[in-house]
Formats: sequence, C-alpha cells, structure tokens
Amino acid sequence: MPRRMHAHRGLAQPSRLQVVALVMEQPGLSLADISAQTGLHANTLRDHVRVLTEEGLIRGEVEHRATRGRPRALFYPVDATTVNEAAQRRVDDAKRHGDLLRRIDPATTPDPAIAQDPDAVHQLDALYEHLDEQGLDPAPTDDDLELALRPCAFHSLVAEHREALCRVHEGLIRDVLDRAGGPVEVDRVSASCAMRTASA
Repeated sequence: MPRRMHAHRGLAQPSRLQVVALVMEQPGLSLADISAQTGLHANTLRDHVRVLTEEGLIRGEVEHRATRGRPRALFYPVDATTVNEAAQRRVDDAKRHGDLLRRIDPATTPDPAIAQDPDAVHQLDALYEHLDEQGLDPAPTDDDLELALRPCAFHSLVAEHREALCRVHEGLIRDVLDRAGGPVEVDRVSASCAMRTASA
C-alpha cells in the first residue's frame, strides 16, 4: 500500500516532537506550562498544538475551576483509552488494507500460529502501517514477531532530542497495538533498529 506521507507530519518538526514528549511525560499541561518548559512562544505553540490535535497525537480539555477567570486549555496525550477519530481511523484503515492485501496476495498471510487469531493479525496490520508511515520500512522475521526497521529518519532532525523521539515512537507503537485490540504486545524496541513483539 502507498505510504500516506502526511501521516504524523507533526513529528517531523523537532519543536512539535518536544511538545508531544512533554505532554506524554506530564499530562495536563497548559500552553503557558509548555511554553515555560520548551522556550517556545505561545503563538508558535498554538499552531503546533492545532496540528498535533488534528493528527490525534494530543488532545485538549478545558480546565474545570471553581475560581473566577477564564479556564485554561490543558493538554493530554491520546492513547488507546481515548476516544479519538483520527487515531481510530488510522487503525481501522490499516485493518481493511491488511484484509484486502491478503485477499489479493495470500502469500502475505502471517505465520500460521498468528493467522489463527484475527485480532493478532489486525494488530500487526495496524503496526506495520504505522511503522511504514514513519518511513521505517518494517520487515518481519520468519516468525512475524520481530521486525527489522530502517534507521529512523527523524534522528538527523532532532539529534539533541533523540531520547524524547524514541519515547514518543515507543509510546505510539504501544498505543497502536492497544487501540487495534488483541494479544500482541511490544516486548522491546532496540537501538539496533529492531523491535520484538510478543503474542500472549
């Protein structure tokens, strides 16, 4: 399937990556909080937050307060427990793409042990498409439980934020698997450009 180049475009900017990593680490931050911790101007942050919200990476909630004054918008990460149309649409599309691809080319059917569980197969569909959208070209091993990945193209953009980048990517991978629903979980993501999944 052709890669949707607009997918997760927000992560291609180091400052947006910083925002996602910060919101993942400290849910419930306001724009002022994010600005204070990143040094980014509030107007710049508004644009970043808009893009990241549209992509289903973070969400905003209006603060509930008992005191006077305008309530602030507080930002939280989007995870598998969050109802989010953009994130769910990506997972549902990946499932449909996988089903279509297997009908066209039965050779793409996973290892028989995995193929017996439709939920596990759909989780892998969602995972492969997510990784492909990131330009990581996932290549499964013989047992379909380990994926070799192309070196991350974002590293050259965010050399000083690699730890944050890796945390964001691992969090997104876990959320994709959880949102797809099934027994497959991430065992580890290694710096050698590989990840291991486990089917319960």
